[in-house]
Amino acid sequence: MQGGIAQTIGLVFAANARRHRISYPDWQDASIYQFCNKVSFEGRRRASLFGFSKAIEVVDPNAWLDTLPNDMTGSRLCVLPRNDPNISDRESVGFAGGGPVFLAQVDAPKPEAWLGEWQVTNQGAPDQRIWSVTYHNFPNAGTGIQPGSQQQVRDALSKALEDAIEFNDLHKLNFGATFVAAKNALSDNAPLHGFYHGDLVPVELLSLSDLQLFSCAAKAWVFGGMGSWNDVWFDGDSQKVYRELSDRLFSAIVEGLVLATNASDSA
Repeated sequence: MQGGIAQTIGLVFAANARRHRISYPDWQDASIYQFCNKVSFEGRRRASLFGFSKAIEVVDPNAWLDTLPNDMTGSRLCVLPRNDPNISDRESVGFAGGGPVFLAQVDAPKPEAWLGEWQVTNQGAPDQRIWSVTYHNFPNAGTGIQPGSQQQVRDALSKALEDAIEFNDLHKLNFGATFVAAKNALSDNAPLHGFYHGDLVPVELLSLSDLQLFSCAAKAWVFGGMGSWNDVWFDGDSQKVYRELSDRLFSAIVEGLVLATNASDSA
């Protein structure tokens, strides 16, 4: 899964874990921040005397959690499709600024959303912390993509992965092990095993079935730029099959991430 998406999901998990008094990793120790030298939050303002307001300085994810409103009812992942007529979200996800928009939504009487912007600010950092991330505040992200039931999303993911495995093997591609691992996560009692961001989900935040769904969707992410599943081309009918399968898999993965992440709201 791409780092920006994982980090946004991590904010949702941390906010809900804190709300439910469940332990979560300190931001500097978490894998989703391991290449970041700074993660700040901008745009929220606080009322002051005489009707003026001032910007609240939020310097890191721990400080952001401290500023969450006391009357929040939860946090959730909101994914907004771009609906670009020239290129699908699945195809554009490998480009800077492409793909659907992933936001961390905070639900409260005054809801707010946070969108991350990544910039390289220390190219030669010896500890590889080259990125600075700024999360920008918006009043409300809206509803975003609305998945079906868990069973519907699990079935869609399972079928898309079965078809991807068959297509991969037929065309001798190199994604078979990834697809098999993702599909196996749907029935694994330790579904996060082998996942790069295995520390992403705080313990006890998700039920096993929700954790299986999340792990399957996260492990199945093969989309990006050069060298990814997007970076292949076929002649004739195979290209048509590839496009249909890829779009279906991408949609099922995104719905799986949304549904499973937002299950943490009711931990």
